[in-house]
Amino acid sequence: MRHRLTAIPVVIVVAAGLAACSTDNPSASPSPTATTASPTASATPTPTPTVAELSAANFVERVSAAEAAVTSYDIAVSVAGPVAMDLTGSADLAGGKRNVAMTMSDPDMGSIELRMVDSILYLNLGEASGGLFLQLDPNDAGNPLASSFAGFEDQILENGLAGMDQAVVSVTKVGAPEALDGTAVQAYEVVFDTAKIAPDAAQKLLENEGVPALPPTMTITYWLDAQDVARKTVYQLEGTTTTTHVTNLGAGAPVTAPPADQVTTEMPF
Repeated sequence: MRHRLTAIPVVIVVAAGLAACSTDNPSASPSPTATTASPTASATPTPTPTVAELSAANFVERVSAAEAAVTSYDIAVSVAGPVAMDLTGSADLAGGKRNVAMTMSDPDMGSIELRMVDSILYLNLGEASGGLFLQLDPNDAGNPLASSFAGFEDQILENGLAGMDQAVVSVTKVGAPEALDGTAVQAYEVVFDTAKIAPDAAQKLLENEGVPALPPTMTITYWLDAQDVARKTVYQLEGTTTTTHVTNLGAGAPVTAPPADQVTTEMPF
């Protein structure tokens, strides 16, 4: 399932937690005309807000709100199965930016590096592009390679769970809290009824996963931190297991355009 922040096949979630707070009422002062002091009023602390447990009813809402809050991070994705792939990358979405960088390792094509910076795509295809970044405008309808990335920038900010709210069957806490990359996380197993996914979302899922049909149900395990950030997700589909790790939230590696001497506009094919 594709993660909207990097337009790759994985869902990652973040949600804002509620901070506990309490206030004290000032003590009552004795009346200046009273012959005896009035009793001091007891301070009544404000009850600590209770965060509802994640459930089938609130999962998509919390996940979607959380997703929108992420502005910077690093990511690593491993796809194991008949078609294996490894990916590392970073995203910078602060201030309305939609800048991402990713390096993919494919057994057939080798290493491919992609950067989207300020609406311009830079694609390094290794030997096929002479080791240089091919500069492309996804809006260039006259360039088949460039136009194949039309809409990619918009997809970066798409809600990865759009159309999935009616499809959540169950959200189950798995095991005890554990530490992941120095952060306390809790695993949740989430089951989706694929027949209840909205048609447009289901079609996108088929295209992103490259499968002809979805199974009746899909199960994704999310390792969420205290703010509901998914630091790790794992799911299986058609004999393929996709594992994702997200790190450095709010402090991802900078995403910048390659230096001019590493860029070419000449099509290699």
